[in-house]
Amino acid sequence: INAEYGDNTLIIFTSDNGPWEYKCDLAGSHLPFEGLYQKSEYGGGSTGKMTTWEGGHRVPFIASWPGHISPGSVSDDLSSALDILPTLAQIVGFTLPPDRVFDGVPLSFVQPANSPRVLFIPDADVEEISVFRWDQYKVYFATFSIPDCAGKKGKSRLRDPDLPLVFDLSTDPAESTPVTNLTKEFYDLLVNSKNEIQESIDNTFRSTVDWRKDEKFVACCNPDAKYCSCSKFGLRGVSKKFYM
Repeated sequence: INAEYGDNTLIIFTSDNGPWEYKCDLAGSHLPFEGLYQKSEYGGGSTGKMTTWEGGHRVPFIASWPGHISPGSVSDDLSSALDILPTLAQIVGFTLPPDRVFDGVPLSFVQPANSPRVLFIPDADVEEISVFRWDQYKVYFATFSIPDCAGKKGKSRLRDPDLPLVFDLSTDPAESTPVTNLTKEFYDLLVNSKNEIQESIDNTFRSTVDWRKDEKFVACCNPDAKYCSCSKFGLRGVSKKFYM
């Protein structure tokens, strides 16, 4: 960072997902977020990238902003990459469009966090919310498995919609033992929270693209094309030239 702007620059370091267990030693480690319940009760399989277990989406997040973030400080606030957009918008004084719902909230170094927070965890394989965080609790309405390093794939499970699987991550980050001493009122609270999240998503406009009709995205092997999907270059979605 240029010294002229270093004291007025916010730097954020993070990642988009946890280690990809299928890649074995090349993927790194997601300890202590092991997803042990999947390993012990559901026949194994990966609990890393592409799963909703903690090891699949728990990522590092480091921010530096002289004069605004104290050096060496640590926050336990529940946050997400979805929070980066509203954080930057608030910092620069930009008002987000009011005609849609934004899932993120400004990070606590620009706005005090509200607790408990409900944060949904996207799952690419299903259309409905299957997992979310409610404060320190991780709530599963369904679990899904993908192959691990050895190619072993465990079982996927749909839960009773009124009795989700719940882990207390404050005492069990490995997700080994579900919490069982919950009251019906608390289960009802979790179910209602899930339904509110789903309703918000269903009622929010989402743009779609029909790749079959857009000529910019036809299959090609032209390295000079801005948009190209061709295994010849080992790339998908963009040409080799554009990727570099």
